[in-house]
Amino acid sequence: MTFLQTLKHKITGKDPGLDTAFLLYNALVEKARSPALFNEHNIPDTIDGRFDAIVLHLALFLIGTQKTLEAAGQGRLGRDLIGIFLKDMDRNLREIGVGDLGVGKQVKKMASGLYGRLQGYEAALGAQNPERALAKALNRNLYRGAKIPKGKARGLSRHSLMVFERMKKLTLDNILAGTIGGSAP
Repeated sequence: MTFLQTLKHKITGKDPGLDTAFLLYNALVEKARSPALFNEHNIPDTIDGRFDAIVLHLALFLIGTQKTLEAAGQGRLGRDLIGIFLKDMDRNLREIGVGDLGVGKQVKKMASGLYGRLQGYEAALGAQNPERALAKALNRNLYRGAKIPKGKARGLSRHSLMVFERMKKLTLDNILAGTIGGSAP
């Protein structure tokens, strides 16, 4: 953080590093809302389905860019993204009418789901056959074991691997500019 950024943060209370995280989060949510995910890959167009689509894209970004961010001393960006995600989930719960007393419990449950899925997707992406392992993880987490055509789960797994490969190729400049490139996938 430059001197002027630090000064701005002290005066306004706004952290300029969060600007990048907000840009990235918005780009990830935009990708997670792609109609193709719901139409072609059978992600349920429900609150849970939308949650899982966002978590999937957040996970693909965090896992795919981890080495780049850590090498540049930017590991905080991942934590900021998770914080923004959880605040967004809090806001969404309130919008749909969950009472103040229930929001905290639900957000805690969502955080637990996020971290569990991050571990599962990371293990799948590092497996000997990542397409198959990711299809299993998606069936368990996103489809929640529902019977869907095999090709749909494999299609989403292939789509997710393409997104993951794109995330791994992002430069630090792209990331810090808040751009993750192109539209779908």
